[in-house]
Amino acid sequence: MKMKKKFFTAIIGLTTIGALLMPIKANAALQANGNASIQNTIAYWIENVRKMEEAGGTLGLTDKINTTIDENTNTYLTSVSSNNLDIHMQKNSEYGAMAILSASAYGNQNVIGDGETTTGNKSGVYMKLNKEWVSAGTISELPNYLHANAKYKDIYTTTQTSKPGDALLETYRPDGYNWHNGISSSWFALDSHSGLIRGYAGSIFSYYGHCYYHINR
Repeated sequence: MKMKKKFFTAIIGLTTIGALLMPIKANAALQANGNASIQNTIAYWIENVRKMEEAGGTLGLTDKINTTIDENTNTYLTSVSSNNLDIHMQKNSEYGAMAILSASAYGNQNVIGDGETTTGNKSGVYMKLNKEWVSAGTISELPNYLHANAKYKDIYTTTQTSKPGDALLETYRPDGYNWHNGISSSWFALDSHSGLIRGYAGSIFSYYGHCYYHINR
């Protein structure tokens, strides 16, 4: 009886060890470690963020993104049946909506520091004031931005200064700063290749316009 009990104990032990050593299959091919940010230009981000849905991408999905540059603005649309996701580089209007909500009764109404959240707790968006490109601008010289489907970018012209909810002029103060002491730069009407950087300096409301090919963020 004792031998039988020891036998079953050994079997259970070996089974447990085997389960612990067995490789676990994960769908996600890549996970962010949260320690450092990668810097690059708009030309890189707008395409590679969309490709996160492809096989081997961060999300572990099997979508196929159309990366062929064409004049029908089909660029970066999915070429297979929808997976009900549409991961894309953040647009300026999306960033602006997040920033405005952070200063409302639904968010953290204090100045949000680097690494803090838009709500003051873990339910919010963690902010890095690291000069982040958004998918927006007067850019007409960059093919993959110019021909990207309109839903993946905020198109500005040299005569247009802002869009409703983008937290540019509507959050601008008379003293030349944006809300929460964010440094702002009037960048529109500069030229045909200006992009927009958010979280530039001072707060999440800060912004700065720059030629898209001059700087990595």
